[in-house]
Amino acid sequence: MNDELKKPSVLVVGGIEPWREDGTAHTLQDIFSCWDASKLGLIYTRSGLPYTDVASRFFQINENMVLKNILKPWKCIGEEVISTEKVDAALTQEEDARYTKAHQHPSVLMSICREFVWLLGHWKGKKLRAFLEDFNPDLLFVPVYPTVYTGWIQKYVIRKTKKPFVCYLTDDNYSYESCRGLLAYLHRFWLRKNVRWLSTHCKQMYVIVEKEKEETDRLFGTDSVILTKAIDFSNKPYNPHPLNNPIKFVYTGNLLIGRDKTMAMIADAINKVNEEAGEVKAYLDIYSGDEPVAEIMTRLNEGSCKHNGFLQRSQVNKVQSEADVVVFAEALTGKEANIARLSFSTKITDYLANGKCILAVGKKDIAPIDYFIRNDSAVIADSEQEIYKQICKIIHHPKCIADYSKKAYECAVRNHEKRAVNNRFIETMCKVLSK
Repeated sequence: MNDELKKPSVLVVGGIEPWREDGTAHTLQDIFSCWDASKLGLIYTRSGLPYTDVASRFFQINENMVLKNILKPWKCIGEEVISTEKVDAALTQEEDARYTKAHQHPSVLMSICREFVWLLGHWKGKKLRAFLEDFNPDLLFVPVYPTVYTGWIQKYVIRKTKKPFVCYLTDDNYSYESCRGLLAYLHRFWLRKNVRWLSTHCKQMYVIVEKEKEETDRLFGTDSVILTKAIDFSNKPYNPHPLNNPIKFVYTGNLLIGRDKTMAMIADAINKVNEEAGEVKAYLDIYSGDEPVAEIMTRLNEGSCKHNGFLQRSQVNKVQSEADVVVFAEALTGKEANIARLSFSTKITDYLANGKCILAVGKKDIAPIDYFIRNDSAVIADSEQEIYKQICKIIHHPKCIADYSKKAYECAVRNHEKRAVNNRFIETMCKVLSK
């Protein structure tokens, strides 16, 4: 049916990262892989050049440009760039170092300073206006981010083009539940103005998971549509593999916002079970470019557990395929435990589609754990005691690994099958223009 639909030209407004096949940010690329590249453009706000055949036109306004523009306000910033495999390392090094430091040491003050940089920068230049007039999209796609400046860019483009727009909300960027301290509350108050305006003026709201749909529709009166990464199962049958001996647990991902403490609890539990058994019944491999504080790092490298450092994207599937149990971890205590309250990692989709038994650790009221519970597709733990209990269950009753591997695969087919996801996306996008 959708082959007969004439897809509109779409401009994705305010993407942060350039779309790159060899990059780490793939969510939007995956979603638009069903689109016509000649009808797709992207405005993004980081250094670096795109490298993808998903879209054909790209406009860059990066932070280095904006910083220099504050000192030289007469200069016109922003430029249309082309997709290329090569990257100018010197161009991105300074900005990447700044973002890496921000991720390792989160600072609300730094976030507020960044907002003021963009507030003072003269990014509404003639080059951006010329790009908008020349591309002249039928429809705008607006991902909602936890930054105020992206909202300013989006509202400017919306008002300049006077085109209908849809929003994509993938995190809790509205409530105060993850805020810590006065500055965080002030930043969230500032952010909420943009989020509410975008959410109440868009023609269609997309969200990433059921729990977020329920809350978003209640807050903004929307009838949101769930939009996640699509998986092609045509050549991907369920293929269980013999268990390793010892049982192999694997975690691939970052160790930020409290995940390091959760992984330390998991490592402690595996070592405790091994000690009680008098032999190595299981081991844990952790792959992450993040290095926690010394006390946590010691626990991650103790006994049958090992922190193996950064893993190249090209190696992730291989490492996960060799695991018996893949680990999904979020913080269990404090405000950090609420940061993933309405999020849904694309890593979850990959875990499910690969038919892996998932050990999911997090508070039961956050969206990822809520999803696993609704679909009975993972072994759940929501406390340190429950982590130990569930790891004992997995190790001493390994049949549950096969059971939950099959449940995970069936959940992926049910909720993330490519044709169904793409059809729903294309139909709702076309419907916006037909209203």
